[in-house]
Order: sequence, then C-alpha cells, then structure tokens
Amino acid sequence: SGINTEWPLRPGFVSVICGLVALTAANKKCDSLEKKFKDCLSKGFKPKKLEGCKSGDGKMEKKDVKKCAKVEKVVIKKCDFSCDDEDGGEDGGDVREPFVPAAGSHYLVKKMDAPGAGQVLSISLIDRRNIISYFLSTTVHTSKRISWTIEKAACSCQNECTCYKLVFRKKTCCCYRNFAMSVHSDTRDNGDGRVIVHRTPHKPEDESWVIEPAVNGYKLKKAQGRHEGKYLVARVNRKEPGTMFADVTADSSAASIWNFETIA
Repeated sequence: SGINTEWPLRPGFVSVICGLVALTAANKKCDSLEKKFKDCLSKGFKPKKLEGCKSGDGKMEKKDVKKCAKVEKVVIKKCDFSCDDEDGGEDGGDVREPFVPAAGSHYLVKKMDAPGAGQVLSISLIDRRNIISYFLSTTVHTSKRISWTIEKAACSCQNECTCYKLVFRKKTCCCYRNFAMSVHSDTRDNGDGRVIVHRTPHKPEDESWVIEPAVNGYKLKKAQGRHEGKYLVARVNRKEPGTMFADVTADSSAASIWNFETIA
C-alpha cells in the first residue's frame, strides 16, 4: 500500500483559515472605505463625528455631502477609523517647547504640513488691499520671503498665555515702513477670516497672536480682537502656482503647522 500524503484538516484549523480569509476581506473593505472617506475630505467634506480631520477647500453638492456622511458612519462603525491615527495625532512626534524669540533675530515662517509644506509666509504686490495693507500668502519662491521680527505684545490673556506681534519692514514709494501680521473683517464662504499685513502701529488687538506648541511645529492663534481664537491656515490656492492665501479658521484641527527658522 502507498503512503497517504494527504493531511486531514481538523475542524478547528479550518475555522482559523476561514477566520483569516474573513479578516483579510474585511481589511480590504476597510481600505476601500478609508480611501473613499479620504477622497471626501479632499473634496471639502466636513465630518460630523470624527475629529482632527483636515478637509479641502472645495464646495460639495448636497447629494455628495450625504454620500460622504454615510461613508463616515460606516468607516467609524466597521473600521474604527480615526483621523488622529491617520495623521499621527499627538503620538506622531514630540510637541515643541514653548517658542521664545531671540531679541534682534529675524525669522522665516515656514509651513510644515501639507498642502504646501515648505512654503513660507510672504506677500505679493498684486494682492494689495489698499495703500497701507496687503493680503498675506505663502510662496515656494525664497526670493519673495519675508524676514520677520517677533516681539511681545499686550493681550487680554496675559496671565494665561504670552502674545506676540509679527513685524517686517518693506520699502514703499518713499521709504521703509513696518508692517504687522493682522486680520481683515471680511470672511470667506467657509467662515475663514482674511489675514493681512498692515502698516503698524495699527489696532493692537488685531496684531496680537499666540504661538501654541504643536507636533512638528507651532500653531498661530489670534489672541484677541477680530477673529479672536481662530488659527492661521493656508489652504486656498492663489492663481500663481506654488502659492496659497493665508486665512484664520475656527477649526483648531485644521490649523496649519508653522516653524520659525532663524535667518543669518
């Protein structure tokens, strides 16, 4: 008689194999759902339950919003999805130490997160608001970079935080003048406020910012005055490639991450 080379499978072993197959299928389904949800976010979908999600600046039709809302519910229930896990959350790196500007130093303010990572705060002459102010933007062109000085500013939260004023010098038609990062009373359709640079001294409350330590950089928050409590964000593209407008948003999870690089 020949040797039986067949390996009889035990019922328990069969159950394990079936469980692995089911798990693999579930993982593939979750991968597909998570991809759909990320597509929703990139198109501008604002989650109802998930926190820490970064949404694009697009405008969605009502039917598409409903579809994305359904995807959100399923991806939470079936896949235990979390935007914090996706983005690394607080575990994705170390939170920076509080920022303390050095007296007399000049800084480059660089965007650290996507979209537009590596772009620096700047202004374009075509974004002139009036004779004493410009709309703030970011750019990849180092030749257009702004050299900022950062100094302490008085603010209403002085006992709980430290406020700063970001200033740079620009040559106007006759001489050099100081401009400070400030805000504009206008808002975009999504509620974001417009950020400007305004000849200083201006309204002290509109020039006051809090620099909050974050993972891989810092968040800039309006300390008081117009758009108080909103965070600096760059996510609206300008017509010029490699540039975006700078605004302020009430969504702290959407705030851009910035770093201050000393200019020699």
